[in-house]
Amino acid sequence: MSVLGKGLGMKRIALLFPGQGSQYEGMGKVWSKRFQGADQLFEEANDILGYDLKSICTEGSAEQLSRTAYAQPALLTVSVMALEQYRQEIGIVPRFSAGHSLGEYTALVSSGVLSFADALRLVQQRGIVMQEAADAGLGEMAAVRGVELEALEALCGKHSSSEQPVVIACCNSESQYVLSGHRAALARVTIAAELRGAQVTRLQVSGPFHSPLMSQAADRLSDILRKYTFRESQWPVISNVTALPYANAEQIRDGLILQMTHPVMWLQSMRYLKERKVEWAVELGPRSVLKNLANDMTDKPRTFVFEREQEAERLAREVPLHDFIAGCLSEAVAAPNANWNEEEYQAGVVQPVRKLKEMLQSAKESRITGAQAREQRKEALDFMCLVLQTKRGPEGKERA
Repeated sequence: MSVLGKGLGMKRIALLFPGQGSQYEGMGKVWSKRFQGADQLFEEANDILGYDLKSICTEGSAEQLSRTAYAQPALLTVSVMALEQYRQEIGIVPRFSAGHSLGEYTALVSSGVLSFADALRLVQQRGIVMQEAADAGLGEMAAVRGVELEALEALCGKHSSSEQPVVIACCNSESQYVLSGHRAALARVTIAAELRGAQVTRLQVSGPFHSPLMSQAADRLSDILRKYTFRESQWPVISNVTALPYANAEQIRDGLILQMTHPVMWLQSMRYLKERKVEWAVELGPRSVLKNLANDMTDKPRTFVFEREQEAERLAREVPLHDFIAGCLSEAVAAPNANWNEEEYQAGVVQPVRKLKEMLQSAKESRITGAQAREQRKEALDFMCLVLQTKRGPEGKERA
């Protein structure tokens, strides 16, 4: 993965990854047509999961996709396809990544903390323990609009108990919150909210996620997470629980466990990104749920839905090919060298830098767009990555 975009005067970008509720019938068809590596990624997923995920993503019913045991691996895989296509078509490395609930696992893949294979195994097991908790049939979730957070919290306190809890599960935007908890208590809270003029929508999910009813599932996930290696992040990933970047691997493990029973602080996460001068956000995954939530905010980054080809093309146009190649060349030349093998330096630094200079001159003299521009972006990224890997020497090549 490149480091393009750091310190080059380019827009400050955040990558956003959706969670459950974004899935839809046939969502895999979009990326099977658009992403050349889709079949290979589906095959890898099938081998890991032990069932035909491609069939579920392309032909599965809404009912099947709504089951969390299937929804989580499906959303992760399709979102990684969107991520890989973004890397090929745009290539600008973000300042931050953030994912809504399940999407946090994809954010960790994007920044190199988890491999796709490990993340898929993790969310498969996460989905199973969450589905088993949901199968008890005790709880559900509902989205609420038109009630202030403090008033909604007071209603939860009034109408729920330790035996029948209801809590704020997601702070999604300035006007939407999600409740989760015991079915009977949730009914009492939502009726009281509607009497105050709120709009209530029951969510098509299979359990009371981000609530105390997930505590046993959280304990089981804790044991699972200890078996996996979390690598150093290539850029900050925002925690759902704190709305701040993770500091280290141990914090990530703790955050993923706490996420099971604590609210998703999405509104606060988006405010943090805005405070950090993030100008653009790119939603990578099915639908446009996160962009819709951003539209509820008064001060927000400009958000692109990458699944929509028109928005992806608009994003590409915002970063002219000439500027993109110039950024690649600048990164390649500015990177310090730690490889003194003359033969490797000639092949891995001198030649690709020469190619980048030629591409830059060509981009000055022509107006390349569409598929040809995407191919040139990919080629420029490949040359830059080769230079960076070569300059770091043998140890750097292993890490890259």
